[in-house]
Amino acid sequence: MEFLWNLASFILALGILVTIHEYGHFWVARKFGVKVLTFSVGFGKPILQKIGKDGVRYVIAAIPLGGFVKMLDGRDPEQQISDKDQAAAFNNQSVWARMAIVLAGPMANFLLAIFLYWLMFVIGIKGLSPHVGQVPETSISYQAGLLEGDIITQIDGEPVVDMQGVTKAIAKRLGETTEIVISVKRAGEHIAKELVLDISSWQVDESEPELLKSLGIYHPWETLEAVEAVIGSIVDGGVAEQAGLMVNDKIVTIGSDVISKWQDMKNIIASNPNQRLLFEVERNGELIPIFVVIGSAKVNGKEIGQIGVGAVDYTIVRKAEIIDAFGLAFDEMIKMVVLSSKLFIKFISGDISTKSLSGPISIAEGAGTTASIGLVYFISFLAMISVNLGFINLLPVPMLDGGHLLYFVIEAIKGKPLSQKVQEFGLQIGMMLVFALMALAIFNDILRNL
Repeated sequence: MEFLWNLASFILALGILVTIHEYGHFWVARKFGVKVLTFSVGFGKPILQKIGKDGVRYVIAAIPLGGFVKMLDGRDPEQQISDKDQAAAFNNQSVWARMAIVLAGPMANFLLAIFLYWLMFVIGIKGLSPHVGQVPETSISYQAGLLEGDIITQIDGEPVVDMQGVTKAIAKRLGETTEIVISVKRAGEHIAKELVLDISSWQVDESEPELLKSLGIYHPWETLEAVEAVIGSIVDGGVAEQAGLMVNDKIVTIGSDVISKWQDMKNIIASNPNQRLLFEVERNGELIPIFVVIGSAKVNGKEIGQIGVGAVDYTIVRKAEIIDAFGLAFDEMIKMVVLSSKLFIKFISGDISTKSLSGPISIAEGAGTTASIGLVYFISFLAMISVNLGFINLLPVPMLDGGHLLYFVIEAIKGKPLSQKVQEFGLQIGMMLVFALMALAIFNDILRNL
């Protein structure tokens, strides 16, 4: 069932992204008067097809790993172009028109990402607050002085509002061996503290593939044992409220047991239904004794102690008004483009291992996971993949939009196009390169799932 869910989510996600990408080419081509013959989502054998009133053959094909817009083109030996249709052929357009048509696909993906991020901010997306949980003593972060309870406010001078922002900012530094500067807000201190992480020995590999954990940065909710025994919420009229417990009270002891973490408190309460216990709590720097008669409830036929309290909520909701959300969405898209650019450069230079390359299996898992969590998370995932699809297609590799764009730029500079032989040779090189990277990405996906 998980496989089918991931597959369905993957097809839906890629279908949306490819349709928008190809529609960008389609729409601009039509605006320049180019005759479009086929609009296909997917490759291979058609599953569904229809000839529209505009004469275009619309196709949904069997292999959902891309798509294409086939235009009238005099360079295609299979096409016989009449004299009256010469002006509608792609190859007979000005070099600037051809550049615009090619550029329209990636631009459509960037515009889609802005719309999706806008929708995400209007709906509101819940994320983890940038609180720090346990910090392993052997980690880079511990050596820099990061403490449990710190709140991360900036990475290398870039403000962050949630753990996703922390991850994106840290990801920019992958493959580097200098320093990362983290600003934190610490309890009892009014001025933000700057910590310098020495990343000369930083490794993100099979032994620790998670980015933040590889530095020793854990969120309090990574493990329940890491959550402090501080009351974050109280049920109105419940046992805790009646006993006099308050939000922000820190439970120090229960009876003769010293409490260090939330799980300690939870276990003691659960195992003592209907018992009268002495709680010692820290409130505003003072220790206060409070007797609590533990309540009870039936859970799976077993009586469990409860007092009606919740832990501190380490979530944060990013939400904006309709107009403000446009600015946030544009900024988010630009940040993703910058991140993609930096990671790609480091990948090409060898600073990032080829093992980090992910393929369709990883994308399918991401689509399935985010779709399971909720619509807004799936929207966020779609936006991220849309930015990456637009970025990848702009790379100056023959076979991709960026390769065609490169040919047209050279044509604009020289005043004439490259020879057909040179273009075909470049296309062969580009195809080999793209297929090699796809094979490597799929191989990495398979190794991760073994």
